[in-house]
Amino acid sequence: MNREPLVTKPASGYWHDAYPELGRGPVSMQDSVCPEFYDKEKEHVFKRNWLYVGRVEQLPDKGSYMTRELPPLDTSVLLVRGRDDVIRAFHNICPHRGNKLVWQDDPFQETQGAAPLLYCRFHGWRFNLDGSLIKPSREDLLLDFDTSTCGIPTIQCEIWEGFIFINLDPDNTESVRDFLGEFARGIEGYPFDGRHQVYKFRAELQCNWKIFMDGFAESYHGPYLHATSFGALTEVAKADTANPYTDALAFDIKGLHRMFSFYGEPSRETPFSRPIERLTRSSPAGPWNKKVDIGHMPAGLNPTRSENYGFDSFQFFPNFVLIFSSSGFTTHAHWPTGPHSHIVEVDMYFRPPTSHRERIAQELTVSFLNDVVLEDASPLEGMQAMLNSGAISEFHLNDEEILVRHLHKAVQDCVAAGERRQAVVT
Repeated sequence: MNREPLVTKPASGYWHDAYPELGRGPVSMQDSVCPEFYDKEKEHVFKRNWLYVGRVEQLPDKGSYMTRELPPLDTSVLLVRGRDDVIRAFHNICPHRGNKLVWQDDPFQETQGAAPLLYCRFHGWRFNLDGSLIKPSREDLLLDFDTSTCGIPTIQCEIWEGFIFINLDPDNTESVRDFLGEFARGIEGYPFDGRHQVYKFRAELQCNWKIFMDGFAESYHGPYLHATSFGALTEVAKADTANPYTDALAFDIKGLHRMFSFYGEPSRETPFSRPIERLTRSSPAGPWNKKVDIGHMPAGLNPTRSENYGFDSFQFFPNFVLIFSSSGFTTHAHWPTGPHSHIVEVDMYFRPPTSHRERIAQELTVSFLNDVVLEDASPLEGMQAMLNSGAISEFHLNDEEILVRHLHKAVQDCVAAGERRQAVVT
């Protein structure tokens, strides 16, 4: 890796001076409480941009399929690996009468499996894995019917570094790699593929999706909200001055996307280590002295080239978060289910353990990280309820919360641009 830093803090000491277009004053929080804004957000943000929906390892063989129930898209998505080894995305709908094509006992429950073809359980129509119609049942009853025009409706689908993305915008001409931009190019080459020990966490919360994402856009809250999980951070915070353990090493913004790099809780014993950590030689930062050997580190990681680097969090617009640590990588996806509710999905990827000790150490780290996520979530439903009260209408953000400012501006700008396009068409 080139040892020259990619990102440096402005000489003034304030990150806001690097991004004057974001402003410094209060930020409206109406985008997190207004049902009318949520409807616009669905139309102009989620239905117009590339969205992460899974990993290629979830579709390992020809004929593998899985469904995704995605409320902000008002559709069910069917992902299939074809006989030609290409992964495609479809609206999960039979073009005959509109029945959901692939489902098990509950049509609203996601499912996965493998099959040589796609079969509609309602009337028995059969489709190739590329979505084309093989044969309708009782074709002798169909009048003026053209088989070639009756395929499963497609959705634009592309793969970047093994991550599957879809885009519902029929007019989109931008590739997913170009959409993800410079941040994505800076982390290409990381060993995303191959076998992993995967741990999953999923929860539905009664808060706006951006409210949760805001909590992963700053570490200012760390010594207060995570006092139980990270004792060392809390001790330093008592001075109420600059905190080298929680103040970000770097913030960076590229168009719609943003990232921050921050200090690493030591993957070793400290005066604050609990007995279970000493026993398993593991902590929230990962198994001790068991860092992932990725060979040549991609240039976009650790952008300040800090010796104290621990984590990088890349937040790709609108709702995909990719976090790197010494243990591996983690993905977050945030799917709104309404103006004041959303589903968060967290997948943690570790290298397969080579011993029982390593497996136990991973399990403990995951247990700690689940607790951290729950700590992040714990105030948010109450926060949403109070925002809905209308008692306040603005957020007051400090310099360590600059990415919170950026997310709300990016969403609001995207909605405004969509409304302008809509006005021109009508």
